[in-house]
Amino acid sequence: MAGGMTEEDFVKGGGDASVRSARSVLWTALRAFPLSMACIPDASYDYMTTSASEHIRSLTLLPGSASHLRFCKTAHSHVDVRPSIPSLAHAHFLGVAPDPGPTCLCAPGSSPGSWRTALRSPTACWKELCGWRLAVSSSTVTSRVPWRLVLAASSRASPQAPRQPCRAVLCVTSSCRATTSGYVTCPAACSRSPAALTTGRYGGSEAARSSLRSRGVTVPSVCPQSPADKATYLNVPWAEFFCRTGIREGDLWDTEMPRGSRCLLSARLFPVLHACEALGLEDVLWLLAPAAVAGERLARWRAAWRMSWQELLPCLDKAAELGARRALFFLQGQRKVRRVLLGRQDSSLLPLARSAVHEGYHEAVLGTLDEVASTAGDAGIAARALACIADVLGCMARGEGGLRSGPAANGEWASAFGRLESGDIAGGVRELAAERQKWMSRPALLVRAARHYEGAEQILIRQAVMSSCQFVTVGQAELPPVGHWVQVACPARLDLSGGWSDTPPITYEHGGAVVDVAVLVDGCRPIGARVRRIGEPELRLVSLGGTPQSEAAVELVCRELEHLQDYCQPHAPGALLKAAFICTQVVQFPSQKPLRVQLMESFGGGFEVHTWSKLPHGSGLGTSSILAGAVMASLYRAAGKAASTESLIHAVLHLEQRLTTGGGWQDQVGGLVPGIKIGRSKAQLPLRVEVEKIPVPDGFTQTLNDHLLLVYTGKTRLARNLLQDVVRNWYARLPSAVQNADALVSNAEECAQALRQGNLPLVGKCLDRYWQQKKCMAPGCEPLAVGRMMGALRPYVYGQCLAGAGGGGFLYVLTKGPRQKEALHQILAKTEGLGNFSIHSIEVDTGGFSVEVVGCDPKGGAHPRGDVAV
Repeated sequence: MAGGMTEEDFVKGGGDASVRSARSVLWTALRAFPLSMACIPDASYDYMTTSASEHIRSLTLLPGSASHLRFCKTAHSHVDVRPSIPSLAHAHFLGVAPDPGPTCLCAPGSSPGSWRTALRSPTACWKELCGWRLAVSSSTVTSRVPWRLVLAASSRASPQAPRQPCRAVLCVTSSCRATTSGYVTCPAACSRSPAALTTGRYGGSEAARSSLRSRGVTVPSVCPQSPADKATYLNVPWAEFFCRTGIREGDLWDTEMPRGSRCLLSARLFPVLHACEALGLEDVLWLLAPAAVAGERLARWRAAWRMSWQELLPCLDKAAELGARRALFFLQGQRKVRRVLLGRQDSSLLPLARSAVHEGYHEAVLGTLDEVASTAGDAGIAARALACIADVLGCMARGEGGLRSGPAANGEWASAFGRLESGDIAGGVRELAAERQKWMSRPALLVRAARHYEGAEQILIRQAVMSSCQFVTVGQAELPPVGHWVQVACPARLDLSGGWSDTPPITYEHGGAVVDVAVLVDGCRPIGARVRRIGEPELRLVSLGGTPQSEAAVELVCRELEHLQDYCQPHAPGALLKAAFICTQVVQFPSQKPLRVQLMESFGGGFEVHTWSKLPHGSGLGTSSILAGAVMASLYRAAGKAASTESLIHAVLHLEQRLTTGGGWQDQVGGLVPGIKIGRSKAQLPLRVEVEKIPVPDGFTQTLNDHLLLVYTGKTRLARNLLQDVVRNWYARLPSAVQNADALVSNAEECAQALRQGNLPLVGKCLDRYWQQKKCMAPGCEPLAVGRMMGALRPYVYGQCLAGAGGGGFLYVLTKGPRQKEALHQILAKTEGLGNFSIHSIEVDTGGFSVEVVGCDPKGGAHPRGDVAV
């Protein structure tokens, strides 16, 4: 720099603190470089060119370009008076380009027609230069090479002489920092953050001084390097784009550019800098809908310094850009979480959970899910949010730590569970989040935390389903005498199509439809219960064998309320019967009154309950739900109450939620409503089941009796984790699960129509389709032996399907010929690898379940003797 100047004098030459800071950095960076002034006799200064695009190109040429240091050949305007350098400072334009090497400060000479410098020395020149205050607008464009600020475009000795390079260049390593006033202060150690600069005096508007980060919108065409006449932009051909926006081809590409090279990559579409105003998203977004703002925005767009992708890409800080995009992606992901959950949309959030875990954004996603769960005010939405949290925790375990399905009974979570049970969803979610932080250190703990979140989700599902209680209406009836049995016998059920769509939460989030048939098995109703009042103030709970005359298999006596407290544990002795007493409100639990007092005050004694089922465990014929309906029907009647079939259907839903076994409504619809019917539920809460009986042609019921057979596979259905897996996949909204739910409902409606028409082959087709849908919903539900059995029977049947959820139990077949029991037995006897099997006749029960009050010692009533031969 100039001799005879100390750093102290140089820095003091500035005005306020920001200028002094900038001058200090300049001294440090440029002190070692010699600077000189050069005069060009009889020269003129050209400010711009006749072509704006040519001028911009001269400022934005890529470093590798052959014409990188060449200037435009024509003059737009020139200075032919003798102003001083300070006044010229108001008129110069500041461009940015990579620095090729050592820097120098040059100016035209003082001859007539050229610049007239008022500077007495290079030092004075630098004083003026450093006296300018520069406004900064932060940008994502950056480079690892130093940048130069181009203060002058070019000069020539005379109007006829060739133009000579003449630039005043200020070398800056990478960036400057904006002060609150909007002017630049250069830090002592140059920052790596990018900066795009303009002069404070020329482009010194408030907008230009703003330090907001400039933003851009990436809208790639089908092929960025396709010629413009063959490609599209914003999904329209370029010609249409020009017509809609008013942009001309010359605005984007130079006239000398070959048409084959004009593409999106080289189109100068993207505003980077405006002389007087700050640029924002709207300066690009108007291209999407230009009609309303085309005039104003087009003028502003044309006035801005614009760059193409080809020019921008080398300047990008790719790490910063990818980081910003990643942050933006997950910010939008959090908004999607809120939108999907609160809008009850069938969009999967599992890919987002996996990405968040992989990229380290899981805490932000977990926080958003906590927020939605605690503020939604809806048990259904909160349950899905908790399920999504369980998915995030499962992803964090990265396949380690054990199975997701498992117990959720750790005492540390009990307080949070208690809040949810009491209806305090917000408090429960907060406690869950606090407890979760203690379980994040290793995969095993993460998996256990996920299990407990699924346990919390089940609490909220139960609360949602128990909204169906409002459809339970109980009236008064005559109280039977002490010692007289109230006996209920129920048919089994066959689900012909639509099963799984009745399962919460699918049934109230998607809507369900199931076609059911009430059937007698080997000529009898295989499921039943009986209740009588007794003098002792106690509850006797007896589980019989296959018939009412069988000896007791399990007998339990409850004399205290504490004996009922395990009613919500499905495997506890007598759990279903205990839950039935509580759900029918024969017994109030919990209560300050002892059990004995309650029974004596209300009924003058206690109750004895017997239950039985001729069907094997895991039959798939709806035994447990139908048995719950039989117990509740007999208990209501024995307590002097009356409930309709519709009330019983919803009461069983309530009971199974209190019992914590979950499950849907198809079993009780199938066993409590006679004949052939379709049950439906809408995608809403409170959950209400509506049943429509399906009318069939005359004689078609008998046709079904002749063609339907039950085959016991010899395999006990193990559904231990089946329901949990289905609910997990549904809450994740896996596309296969959502599409399958749609298919289940549509197939149920098609099956109902086939039954109305009496079309046996079409019914069989629906059965086969239904079995494929069951396998999609619960993969692995077809054991190998069952597959062999179905393969052997396929040529002889219209359709076949495992009853219930599958996995074992009973297979029902619709044979092509009538009364094929013996023929099928011979076929299966010749098939290897089947094990023990048996075939049973079934017939449609058009009468429905029976309720009768019999004497003190019933002799079978509606139950023919004999067990199902299994």
